[in-house]
Amino acid sequence: MSKAMLIGLGAAGTGIGGICVYQWSGSDESTKEITISISDLFKSSQNKVLLTKTSDAGDWNKAWIKYRDANKDREEDEWNIVGFSGKKTEDSAFQEFKNACESKYLIKVKEVGDSNYRRVADWCTRPKKISELLESENGRELIPSDNANDDWTASWKKYREAHKEGSTSSYKSSDTWSIGSWNTDKNSESLSTNFKAKCLENAKKDVVTGKEDKLYGEVKDWCTRTKKISG
Repeated sequence: MSKAMLIGLGAAGTGIGGICVYQWSGSDESTKEITISISDLFKSSQNKVLLTKTSDAGDWNKAWIKYRDANKDREEDEWNIVGFSGKKTEDSAFQEFKNACESKYLIKVKEVGDSNYRRVADWCTRPKKISELLESENGRELIPSDNANDDWTASWKKYREAHKEGSTSSYKSSDTWSIGSWNTDKNSESLSTNFKAKCLENAKKDVVTGKEDKLYGEVKDWCTRTKKISG
């Protein structure tokens, strides 16, 4: 009787659970490598997001500059983009570059180590925000800025508790996020507006590597709540 099995192997140092998948089938258990599109593989990335037609122009420009600088001294650029030679001194991404990026997203690869994947990761992405990565957390969500005062107050309590002097009821003179009003707010159970603002500010920052980032862990601990079921 034939059988099938899929096995995913992790890839280190990419901010993503790498995939290299094999299928066992038939009585002789012969193997066949399974490929996946770059766009589908990027859905698991913890620190990068593919650029698309709706992406911010500034993000496209940063991506273009990386591609331009990596190829400007070559006789031919890596992707042979039409018009590249005339754009080497420009900082704004042009349509042919965007088209070249998006045409690569359907390429099938075996793993994140594939050269096609790595080039797309280098030249056609933007950093993922902490708030975006939090969306992948089961059962947790970033506290919304409005209509969630009780949740914010509970989070402020957690932040204060994390900064107590040992087992005493006193609080440390300095705090992790250097909240401007810490020394005046730390003894109050009422929500510190500066703490809330710092949470929302940090949630907009870029993920560096992935869920192991120190700041990501802090935002998850101090600025999230149990996920609400809508409907």
